[in-house]
Amino acid sequence: MTYHQKISVPFEYDVVFTKHVFAPQNDSLAGVLKTDPARLVFFVDDGLLPHWPGLGENIAAWCDARADSIELAAEVQVVPGGEKIKNSIDILDRVGKLAGDLGLDRHSYAVIVGGGAVLDAVGFAVATVHRGLRQVRIPTTVLSQDDSGVGVKNGLNRFGMKNFYGTFAPPAAVINDTEFLKTLELRDWLAGIAEAFKVAIIKDRPFLDFLAENAELLVSRDQEAMEEVVRRTATLHLDHIRSGGDAFEAGSSRPLDFGHWVAHRLEAMTDYELRHGEAVAIGMAVDMHCAVDLGLLTESERDFAISAIRAMGLPLWHEAMLRRDCDGELELMVGLAQFREHLGGELTLAMPNGLGQQVDISDLPRAFIEKAIEALRAAAAGGDR
Repeated sequence: MTYHQKISVPFEYDVVFTKHVFAPQNDSLAGVLKTDPARLVFFVDDGLLPHWPGLGENIAAWCDARADSIELAAEVQVVPGGEKIKNSIDILDRVGKLAGDLGLDRHSYAVIVGGGAVLDAVGFAVATVHRGLRQVRIPTTVLSQDDSGVGVKNGLNRFGMKNFYGTFAPPAAVINDTEFLKTLELRDWLAGIAEAFKVAIIKDRPFLDFLAENAELLVSRDQEAMEEVVRRTATLHLDHIRSGGDAFEAGSSRPLDFGHWVAHRLEAMTDYELRHGEAVAIGMAVDMHCAVDLGLLTESERDFAISAIRAMGLPLWHEAMLRRDCDGELELMVGLAQFREHLGGELTLAMPNGLGQQVDISDLPRAFIEKAIEALRAAAAGGDR
């Protein structure tokens, strides 16, 4: 006897674009809370504090002004920013102990304020407490506002592998406050644009043209141009998650991970000295060179996209790409095996099929990868980094 069980679990969440989220009159956060009163605990990226020294006090004051509907369950929790929080499992016990001490339940909210690594790590910990507290994400970097912060995934790095531990845990809401972007280092401002190129190259040719045409504005930190990039990139990611038919990646296809098999491996190989977006830029360059050999891109299409990425100040080369193991194999190739394992089943790589369109492939010849790396090395040696 077989009893077939089928369960559908709908998820809904708003992504709100605002400015000065913790200003006294701004009710963006209050508007996404569904319980009354709402119990909140805030986790704040320590990298924000030098640039926003009164942030903790502003959060407390914002909550105090709404004491009839919001309970601040604990003082603001400051957590390590950057990959260091993702490279340790300490955050699990820290969040778990705090939740236990406070008596947080599945109707309580963890409000996570920070870059993508903090959203990933704290989000993973929160998703495991009572099988999931409600989480509101307030991303503070370009990359987290236009990509990782608006999605449904989180995770920790472990055993030299990116996001080895993780869950699919859609947020209760996401609030993109573009004021936070103003204090980013230029390197982080630019790195987040890589994810815009990713979706533009495989999904939206007019957006790719916009990026190419506005490179000078973006490099000079034009806020209006960046807000347009964040909005369009986030929307493309959200549209895919909603309509792609596989939000939790039960299959093998991951269209939004174009360039990422190289990126994830290169991040680990450089001990995360490379920003994620920088590694994605390099990964896209490798894959676009391979796409020409696969007959998916013309050389002129490849050169147009790579020139646009270069004009944005993103790297297209790192010396770690030349490393080989004792058998003479490129260490970068381990990234393909890890990518296949992470997906499960057949290797599936998203590739551009002409600019603005995407196709999945299941085989990437080693010779094409070697040729791509040599071409990028030669370009870097000639001054085109």
